[in-house]
Order: sequence, then structure tokens, then C-alpha cells
Amino acid sequence: MRRLFYLLLFVVIILLGVSFALKNQDTVTINYYFDISWTVRLAAVLAIAIAIGAVLGVLLTSTWVLRSKRRLSHAKREVRKMEQEVNNLRALPVKDDV
Repeated sequence: MRRLFYLLLFVVIILLGVSFALKNQDTVTINYYFDISWTVRLAAVLAIAIAIGAVLGVLLTSTWVLRSKRRLSHAKREVRKMEQEVNNLRALPVKDDV
């Protein structure tokens, strides 16, 4: 059910993007530094801006995810060490010094 929802959401987003591109076929001029200019359609400029934002978002998020995975693996190693220590302590014989 969840896959169907995501598929429908994806199709709706694609249809909205295509209809937006068809409605906005005007050209715009992008001016850079050093008198460099670029004439392109408005929809292409917006699509490029969205793509750059998505790539930057994925890069920033992936650093956070990798840091979290590293912390998790370190915590798992600590837990294994502690479990081993507890098992070693349980294996020791109990002495009655009364």
C-alpha cells in the first residue's frame, strides 16, 4: 500500500513538473560574473536550481548519516565488550568468606 502511495505521489509530481515546464516556455538570460551570460528556458533554470539543492541536501544529510552510523558501530562494540565482561564475571566461582 505504501509503495502505491509513493508511486502515485511520484506520478503527480512528474505531471506537475511537466505541466509547469509547458506553461513556462519563456527564455530568461542568466548573467554571471565577467560578462558571461546564458539564455535558457525558465523551466530549465528552475529544474537546475532544484537539482543543485537536492544534491546539496543529500550531501549534507549523508555526512550526518555516516557520523551516526560510526557512533552506532562504536556503541555496539562497547556493548559487546560489556557483555563479554559480564559473562566472564558470571563464570567466576563464588567464594564464601565468612
